[in-house]
Amino acid sequence: MRHCRRIILAAAAALFVTSPQIVAAKQHRVAIVLPDEEWASSVVGLKEGMTALGYAEGKDIVYLMDDARGDQTRMLESTKKFVAEKPDAIYTVTNTALKVVADATHASKTPVIFGSASGPVESGLVRGYVTPDSHVTGVTSGSIELVQKRLEILKQVLPRVKTIAAIGDLEADSSKAAFRLAEETARQLGLKLKPIRVTSREHAIESAKKITAKDADAIFLIPGLYSVSAVTGIAAQAKNARLPFGVYQLEHIKIPGALLSYGSSYYLDGKQSAGLLDKVLKGVPPGQLPIERPRQVQLILNVDTAKDIGISFRPDILSRADELIEAAKSP
Repeated sequence: MRHCRRIILAAAAALFVTSPQIVAAKQHRVAIVLPDEEWASSVVGLKEGMTALGYAEGKDIVYLMDDARGDQTRMLESTKKFVAEKPDAIYTVTNTALKVVADATHASKTPVIFGSASGPVESGLVRGYVTPDSHVTGVTSGSIELVQKRLEILKQVLPRVKTIAAIGDLEADSSKAAFRLAEETARQLGLKLKPIRVTSREHAIESAKKITAKDADAIFLIPGLYSVSAVTGIAAQAKNARLPFGVYQLEHIKIPGALLSYGSSYYLDGKQSAGLLDKVLKGVPPGQLPIERPRQVQLILNVDTAKDIGISFRPDILSRADELIEAAKSP
């Protein structure tokens, strides 16, 4: 009897040990191709979003990251390296990096999630917001489709503006699409747009240094890898020239010299994309997950910059703003 009981207990123990309910959960590996430190807040948002969904970093999920520092060749090399390591997914930011990563993963079909891209559909990078056979999904910042609204707001806030210097990339698909929309919108608004197409971050900053009040009444940021990575330098030059500078992300408007923004946030877009990554890690093909638009788009005015360059916002404009960037007043 005791011998039989031992056999039964041993069998039960074996069943208990092999029960799928207690088998250790898979540790997911997510590679991150960061185009430049300018977009680091997107990664912070992604990680915080994944933590909120129950993923413990180092236990349930491991992140492998490489900062390409604005170098597209390095983006490609990093992607190829990561593909060889067979991660569960690759995460990236910006249209430019997405194009590199999507092309480099086409053969392997490694799932790609983007945390913020200016307009992958509008720029022709992907065929549509829902593409069943695609291995790519993510969150678009909407920065291309919002170009029209941003110029309209700039005109409303600064009715005396007639000529706008627009800085964007020469080759980036996102910049090309945004320039086309900006030029069309400028004509409709009776504005003159002076396109400045740059080929590097340094080129963007040097180009901004040459813009004076004689050349333009304002500077406008066009989505692009080089133009955005140079946003701090452009803002500094705009402030020196006392020119209004229109940007489009929450992270941009906080920079001294930036005057107004209408758009989303790299951080929030990254956090939103965690929901898509979670589904992919659970087995849902990216092509079944529609590309999402940002949940929050805001008009933000930098009052400190306005004071620095001698501009006053009208009360009706101030009341429309979702947020004001303003130094704390002394008691």
